[in-house]
Amino acid sequence: MVVEVIIRIVNVLIFLFLSGIHIYWAFGGRWGVEAVLPSKDGVKKLTPSPVGTLVVASGLAFFSGVSAIELESYQWMYLVVGIVFGLRVIGDFRYVGLFRRVKDSVFAEKDTVIFIPLCVYLSLSNLFLYFY
Repeated sequence: MVVEVIIRIVNVLIFLFLSGIHIYWAFGGRWGVEAVLPSKDGVKKLTPSPVGTLVVASGLAFFSGVSAIELESYQWMYLVVGIVFGLRVIGDFRYVGLFRRVKDSVFAEKDTVIFIPLCVYLSLSNLFLYFY
């Protein structure tokens, strides 16, 4: 189906971009760092290590591979990816997601405008691929 192929291609590109930017950050890149980490009153609530950032980059690259390869025996992986990003949309009820309490930071603004809609798309698209 054409829609399925388009969703797969878009997901691969998104996951590769996100993986690449995490690799950039892991090796010391500074672009965008101020807007992607939760903070409260100017104090960062998360300071990921380069190794942790590379782990996230690896996971995103893996998700790209899941989107790129069509293997019926691994269809359940779409469900896992959909649930992971669905949970990210809900958040931790403090700094991240729809139900966060801290709403007056640069991250909170970007979370509302960019990160949550992106995670909604990734969750719904992977659930579509699972049920399709």
